[in-house]
Amino acid sequence: MNDPDLKALTGLCAKCGTCRTVCTLYPERKTEIAVARGKVALIEAAIEGEDRDAAALQEALTDCLLCGRCERACPNQVLVEEIVMKGRADLAEEVGIPAWKRVLFGKVMNSPRATEIARKAAAAGERLLPGTIPTASGLHYRFPDRLGGKGRTLPKLPGTGFIESLEKGEATEGEVMLFVGCVFDHVFPQVGRAAYETVRASGNSVAVFRGAACCGLPAMVSGDRRSAASSAEANVRRLRAAEPGAIVFPCGSCLLMFKRNVFSLFPKGTPHHGDAVFVADRAVDYASFILSSGVVDRLPVPPKGEKVGEIGYHDPCHLTGTLGKGPEARELLSRAVGPAFAEMAGADQCCGYGGTFNVRDYPTSTRIGENKVSVAVRGGTKVVSTACSGCILQMRDMAARTDPSLRVVHIAELVHQALFRQAEEMSTR
Repeated sequence: MNDPDLKALTGLCAKCGTCRTVCTLYPERKTEIAVARGKVALIEAAIEGEDRDAAALQEALTDCLLCGRCERACPNQVLVEEIVMKGRADLAEEVGIPAWKRVLFGKVMNSPRATEIARKAAAAGERLLPGTIPTASGLHYRFPDRLGGKGRTLPKLPGTGFIESLEKGEATEGEVMLFVGCVFDHVFPQVGRAAYETVRASGNSVAVFRGAACCGLPAMVSGDRRSAASSAEANVRRLRAAEPGAIVFPCGSCLLMFKRNVFSLFPKGTPHHGDAVFVADRAVDYASFILSSGVVDRLPVPPKGEKVGEIGYHDPCHLTGTLGKGPEARELLSRAVGPAFAEMAGADQCCGYGGTFNVRDYPTSTRIGENKVSVAVRGGTKVVSTACSGCILQMRDMAARTDPSLRVVHIAELVHQALFRQAEEMSTR
């Protein structure tokens, strides 16, 4: 490990320990290497040649949710996430990454066709499982342990994705581009549909970005920079060629990739830097677009009798914490559901997903997530809304484990319900 940029970044750490007071993982591990200060010290030792156990260092850097709480609290503004990702990338070159990650990132997620085939195969496989659990229980997502679920709950995959459901020629060109992302296309197509129809209510022509590769964030945070760059390059090049005025992202993690992380793949002076700048300048989160485009002004007054304070909002670490886009979602929810929205207990606590961290250490991810959901439920929340695909996956899993009556939805679903409520009610009369 001999990266001069990495050495400069770690040199800003004063070892004050503020990171330990806010670290999501420290209460679980209670070890110094779990926090940013410990990881920085390990990297510095490796750079100086004092510790040559690359595999152990890789394990320490992998043991991080990348929630960014340490970075936001750091008095020296140390770029912890960038340090960890650079370290992971250097070690991936030296030690390698697990084979399943190489296949997932390099062969499946950067290929829209392969992703679609994988989703259809998984959906077909689900239909072969015995449906012994009542769907009303909220546990119908559960896979048997013998199939590798280990108590994990997974969403029932649709036979048809959102983009696949669009009519031929529908939403192919527009002033506004909707980047729905892998999960809201293939796993929760109802979110893609809700986002599309509410964005279209702005009166702008809307195109849905077809043939998209994964945004590249999962590969990047795993140290697979080649796969991340391959996916990001294809996306920024095609997005720039389409020349949209705005690019709307329902998923905060996808937005973070194109707003910030893409520049570590395409720094100034590299061939695709201009494409990345074009996309970053036009990238906007879902709530901000709905608020600024006039859609919010079309929302009807929420009906009386809605249960007060039962809808909460979970702050995604990437969207609210890193990008600062939390007030927008709250304002939108207040307009869409009125007094049914209230500040949720533990709203800013990390859900514990952490992308592939959830796969690597599901028991720890579960303890963090179950605590998150339990705090919200005890505070009176009946519906958790958010704007991140990973957070929705995690909290639906946690709800099925702890309180199946708890609903977890994307804010676009609530906006769609409010916007089209009157038309739906009239159609049923």
